[in-house]
Amino acid sequence: MGFRELLRRLEDAGELLRLPKAVDPRHLSALMAQAPQATLFERVAGYPEWRAAGALLSTRRRLALAMGCPEHAIAARFEEGIRRPIEARLVDRAPCQEVVWTGADADLTRLPIPMMHVKDGGPYISATLVVSKDPEYGRNVGSYRMMYRTPHETGIDLVSPSDMRVYYQRALDQGRPLEIAVAIGVHPFELLAASYKAPIAVDEFAVAGGLHGAPVDLVRCRTVDLEVPAQAEVVLEGELLPIGWTADEGPFGEFSHITGEVKWNPVFRVRAITHRRDPIFYVLQMPWENDWLAAPVIEAAGLQALRVASVEPVAIRAPIGGCCYWTLIASIRKRPGEGKNALLALLSVAEVKLAIVTDDDIDIYNPDELDWAMTFRVQADQDVLVVPGARGKHIDPSVRAGLVGKGGLPTTAKLGIDATIPEGVPRSHYERLRYFAKDAVRLEDYR
Repeated sequence: MGFRELLRRLEDAGELLRLPKAVDPRHLSALMAQAPQATLFERVAGYPEWRAAGALLSTRRRLALAMGCPEHAIAARFEEGIRRPIEARLVDRAPCQEVVWTGADADLTRLPIPMMHVKDGGPYISATLVVSKDPEYGRNVGSYRMMYRTPHETGIDLVSPSDMRVYYQRALDQGRPLEIAVAIGVHPFELLAASYKAPIAVDEFAVAGGLHGAPVDLVRCRTVDLEVPAQAEVVLEGELLPIGWTADEGPFGEFSHITGEVKWNPVFRVRAITHRRDPIFYVLQMPWENDWLAAPVIEAAGLQALRVASVEPVAIRAPIGGCCYWTLIASIRKRPGEGKNALLALLSVAEVKLAIVTDDDIDIYNPDELDWAMTFRVQADQDVLVVPGARGKHIDPSVRAGLVGKGGLPTTAKLGIDATIPEGVPRSHYERLRYFAKDAVRLEDYR
């Protein structure tokens, strides 16, 4: 399944709105924010050959449709792909190279790059699948937003820890640029694989193949020694300049729902642009699409961490209030001491900074149930863990990232709450009240 098949699936489910009138690129995000469905813009003003689409994954329902599973099963569906990777295959011809612009013709102003938020530093490309390669570690795939700077250059957000940051630092130490290729308009399985914090030797395209249940077709780029998804809508080829974290980038409306501050980042110089003959420019709608793309990755990582810690999970949730990224809530079948073990496991996941663990009698999808468990099963001096000095993320204002300097990495404190039944307290002490004779009478009989 590719990007266009996703659009058809959403439309068949009543989750795609087609807008036939020409839309100014500056208004794409505003219109997507107003639409209850994903949006396909049939015409883009000033760009007669282009269409645009966005907000494709802005709800858990639409993400589940894209993944072909029930909403509650997105973590399990992602885990399935991780366990069964399928290597990508190389093809000779590809739709993404039907049109090729190189040199001076590789002009970013020929793309309908939108303005997204009020205080953004410029137009942004948000739906990126970025491919890079290292002589020792091999191929890597990630996702990094890009701010338009000039007709041939963008900024790239490379402040957080990632494999591509390692690749770029290694190239920078040698005084050479890092070649990258940026695919826009790919299936969410590729974006999910790119978001997965896989070991550095794992090929994310093999993870995407596992999610598809079939190899991802790749084609060699025209001007860089890299491969990209053959079914992509658009591909940018070029290099990260060996200038380090020196160019201002931002502000930008982050997936934390906050307008971020100016950062210092490398610069991407474009050598070539390739695309389909009838291209669709994908505008990944912030923050919701970014948030929901994080959910299966973070939830699956939490399930794996619990199992590695020999804790049996029952359910797990990365809530939207934590942007499906910073918070994990899990219910477990608990043995003595496993509430704390579960917390330590969950807090080891990426940038998760708040973890809550409950017993299996609590519905973690019900906020009132969760509040009840934290009220009556938590003693703050015994059941709250604080882990200082852990890895943080710049877009969390509380980490005070501005104090670490250009290219620096912030740290954060992590909080764990053990809302399981305390050790030594009989489970019978938490027996819920039941109404006498509730099953013996019916209200309808007395109307």
